[in-house]
Amino acid sequence: MMKTMKILLLALFLTGVAASCGDKSQKEFGRLLLELAGQDETIDRADWQRISDFLDKNKAHFRDLYDGSELKAEAVKAYIQDFFGHRRPPREINFEGIDGKPLSFRIFLEQSGSMAPYDSPSGDGSFKAAVMALQNNLPGKAEVEHIGEKGYTDFRAIFDDLLNKTRENEISILVTDMIYSVKDMQGVNPQKVFSEAQGMINSVFKEEVERKAMLVVKMNGSYNGPYYSYDNSVRQYAGRRPYYIVLVGDNQSIARLTHDRQLAAFADFKALRGYENMYLYEARHLYAPYYSLLLSNDDIRGRFQPERGQESRITSIEGVELDKNSGDLQLALAVDLSGMLIDESYLTEVSNYEIESSDAVKIKRIRRVTPKDATPAEKKYLGKATHIFVLSMSGFAHDQEVKVKLMNRLPRWIAESSTDSDLTPDGHTTFGLRYLLEGIYESYKRMNDGEPEYFEFELNLER
Repeated sequence: MMKTMKILLLALFLTGVAASCGDKSQKEFGRLLLELAGQDETIDRADWQRISDFLDKNKAHFRDLYDGSELKAEAVKAYIQDFFGHRRPPREINFEGIDGKPLSFRIFLEQSGSMAPYDSPSGDGSFKAAVMALQNNLPGKAEVEHIGEKGYTDFRAIFDDLLNKTRENEISILVTDMIYSVKDMQGVNPQKVFSEAQGMINSVFKEEVERKAMLVVKMNGSYNGPYYSYDNSVRQYAGRRPYYIVLVGDNQSIARLTHDRQLAAFADFKALRGYENMYLYEARHLYAPYYSLLLSNDDIRGRFQPERGQESRITSIEGVELDKNSGDLQLALAVDLSGMLIDESYLTEVSNYEIESSDAVKIKRIRRVTPKDATPAEKKYLGKATHIFVLSMSGFAHDQEVKVKLMNRLPRWIAESSTDSDLTPDGHTTFGLRYLLEGIYESYKRMNDGEPEYFEFELNLER
């Protein structure tokens, strides 16, 4: 009897030790998850590797996450979502690039004669610095290859390579002056060049635009050497000149650039020496930014309450009443506009948004989040928001769904950076730029059956 009791006590002790070890491992795993996703609410490929390594070392305490020796990715995702879902406030975690292969990169330098003066020994070195930064900020190696012809620019072949030969999980990068030229420019009318450029675009940019996104980054660097104008005349030019970095990849790969922390330095194009502007071509909603209505804010007018069941993010409200003093309704919508390959000046320009609603709704202003907005009661609704959209309604007569859309339109800088004659080159404009970039935009527009949009917010308002 005594021997049996000792065996039972030993078994209970060992069970307690095992449970204690399991609890310890779960707490360590929880601390790791908070470190990886507590702030950005994203698990990227590098995070996933650390999670996999931790679980591999602690398999005995996480057997439900394994099928034999194989880690069950969906079970791990569910565990992580459940972990953050039970925190205060609850959070929803995004998973980026964990199921795909690492991104690979190709860097091409257009080798037409007009590109060499950017790298002149008498220049300021900004061109070479920007190209080297592209290389050095990549997580892997990518050699710079030359593309095109030395005597002219065959964009038909160049864009065909970029658009149609860039594979999944691959991004192609082109450094170019973006000047369209044909084999013999002597005596050619500029309008003929522009017409040929648009014809080239129509033949190359077809089905692939549905699957591919393209980023155009305008740069500026020193230039010292011969400049070849559209009529084939040559003149020496010393000064600043624009050039461009063009990135092409499938939609998911381009989205990963700003969601994968290993690529954060590479994707920070604004940090490149000589950066001026950027524009992203895409028509498949690469981004789905966080947004939530606030309940208490100086910009709010009127009365309303959130529908039940919305603990940390409010997108539906009821009991909506106009403000008795002003006679209108104002809502404060907190939005995260970070982590997108779109200039902030474009993101915060009210005219770039369109609103669908039964009653007239307008964006009164878009402003940065301030410490005053982050009251203890509102922090859980602010989330990662960077900006406040102040939505205004002069009347509210119907229950309705309100859609706020950021339209994808060619920014003003493209037309402002284009010239129809480069007989006198300058530091700001590029010959025929708008014909190339407008032609590409029309291809995306046709594929989208109308004006594309970057993203949209949906709100439900009830009386």
